[in-house]
Amino acid sequence: MKNFTLCFLLLVLFSFVPYNAAAQDRCGMEEYMEEMMKDPEYARQYEEKQKALKKRVEQHLSNSDLYQRGGGIIEIPVAVHFPEASETERACLEALAQNQIDILNADYTATNADIASWNAVSSQYPGTTAGVANISFCIATSNHPTGLDPELLEGNPCITIGYNFGGGNNTDSNWSGYLNFVIRDIGPLGFSPVFGDIADGDAVTMDNNAFGSGSGCTSVIPSAPYNLGRTTTHELGHFFGLLHTFNSDGGGSCGVGGDGIADTPEVANSTYGCPPSTSVPSCVPGQPALIMNYMDYVNDACMYMFSQDQMTLAEAYVSSMQADFRPNACQPATPGFSLVADPQELVTCPNNDTEAVFMFSYNTILGFSETTTFSVSGVPAGVSSNLTPTSLNADGTVTLTLSNLGSLPNNTYTMTLTGTSNSVTEQASVDLTITNNLCSSEGNLTYQTRTTGVIFNTINNLDAGPKTAPYSDFTGISTTVEAGMNYDLSVRANSDGNYQIITRVWIDWNQNCSFDDPGEEYDLGTSANIADQLTNGSPLTVSVPNDAADGNTIMRVSTKYTNPGANQFPTSCEIGFDGEVEDYTLNVLNNLSVDDDNLDSLSIYPNPNNGTFNIGFNPKSGEDISINVYDISGRIIYNKTYNSVSRFDEVVSLNNAQSGVYLLNISDGSNKVTKKIVVE
Repeated sequence: MKNFTLCFLLLVLFSFVPYNAAAQDRCGMEEYMEEMMKDPEYARQYEEKQKALKKRVEQHLSNSDLYQRGGGIIEIPVAVHFPEASETERACLEALAQNQIDILNADYTATNADIASWNAVSSQYPGTTAGVANISFCIATSNHPTGLDPELLEGNPCITIGYNFGGGNNTDSNWSGYLNFVIRDIGPLGFSPVFGDIADGDAVTMDNNAFGSGSGCTSVIPSAPYNLGRTTTHELGHFFGLLHTFNSDGGGSCGVGGDGIADTPEVANSTYGCPPSTSVPSCVPGQPALIMNYMDYVNDACMYMFSQDQMTLAEAYVSSMQADFRPNACQPATPGFSLVADPQELVTCPNNDTEAVFMFSYNTILGFSETTTFSVSGVPAGVSSNLTPTSLNADGTVTLTLSNLGSLPNNTYTMTLTGTSNSVTEQASVDLTITNNLCSSEGNLTYQTRTTGVIFNTINNLDAGPKTAPYSDFTGISTTVEAGMNYDLSVRANSDGNYQIITRVWIDWNQNCSFDDPGEEYDLGTSANIADQLTNGSPLTVSVPNDAADGNTIMRVSTKYTNPGANQFPTSCEIGFDGEVEDYTLNVLNNLSVDDDNLDSLSIYPNPNNGTFNIGFNPKSGEDISINVYDISGRIIYNKTYNSVSRFDEVVSLNNAQSGVYLLNISDGSNKVTKKIVVE
């Protein structure tokens, strides 16, 4: 065995094979890395990671003789994700995933049955031996993430079905600590980042016809000639830092350097099909190409080995990443239970909805039957809470109901449900965000009058109704306005002809319930002494301040009937304008007029939709990306923040969204745009 060459292995950390589109037929790694490296921020972070990894690998290699190291096998926890499959396939998909893990365990330890073919040709490759890595793979069975897939239960394989991993991207921070495999319909057979980051939740992505072997399942069917699971072996090699053994996928030449691994001879071009093992020349005179290596492009049936230096680098990478693995994930699950908040109510408007309800799933593990009692902490002062039931000894649902929310200030409140049995204690937390604590009405509600004839933007509550109609609050009627824009306001009041009507409007732009800030009071004047009319001075143009606070606020319309010639009233409702009061809701947005060009190549589809739609654009800022969805009353029903990427492509699902119009707000740093979304 020839000496291990450290410099070659370290070269791999900063080397990439030139991209050639033909490689997409077999592997999309090069295109993936080229696309990702276009993003300056990603490239910067990647370079920093590579520098840190280089140091860790170098330290690992200098402190241990990997050829002589025996035992101490490193176990890697695996999570497998089938975002496009059906839950009805679970049993089949779990078996297929285990089949692929068995293939990986054999291929990375040279215990695969076809490794015997190496004996007949090894003499043609002086200095090269079949590689063995002291690593193993297991599908995790314990310490699963909670709240992501209701069918992901402790004790069962860590396999998600229908979970949209990374919103369609190749990284999902919810799954940090795992070696992730994502199986979905893609262009190439598979792709992976070079030196994937377990701590970030990176994944090896496989096409649904190149994962595992055998007959497959309904949505994942291995197809010849890539039906023996070796494409996954190949792509995982990239994740561990291995490059292709060839210089190019067509049109290549010698002298480029190959893959930077000392015991894999340099080869000009990739090899497809299944030619005789020693029939393809390498760049080394008299030595054939190592086409049976997993990092070439031959058919699955004709690749069967790694070299030892390849496995040395892979093992060094895995060793350096051990601290990032999810702890105890491969250990057998112990009897117990899990608590999962499902679903979470994120926001509420106390004036319209004085209760918030949270549901927690209680799932037992391995026949656990102890009685578990429940308690809740973090409930805000003045809020009433109720747990139903207060104990369980079998699978079930715990309901937390919060009431008396009307006095809560705008804020986010975190509450924790604790389940306690004789041997196990588990917790799950939920957040309640109060976004619109509307002000209570200030005015004389004893008047038997009604100001219902209000026209403002999309509010068209024209019929004022009879003067003697009882008071009614119209906060349920709402509209959306944009900061910096002008809107016409008209008020129609019903008079019997014997009174003048004084009308004033207050809009709480700063959302502090004071109504006495400059620019918040609008006087529509005093009407003439005629019945059923618009008040004098109406319509009035209302300008939304540029600094108006985002979100729901109140528009208060107050009318006072008075005898002709009566004195005018004070200008503030707090100090004496005691007319009849009606409240409407305005949703203020500060970003509706931002030009779409601020978001490059923005696409939102389908629209209309059923509550699930895709957002795609090319971010520019390098900052976090925020996605918010508001209902027509201005209540936020969806909010999520994403890391910046070179191409943003995410699927948004509005759980339980009713049919109607919603406002989608996309923020890429200072670049913002708002679009209407129609849910049918």
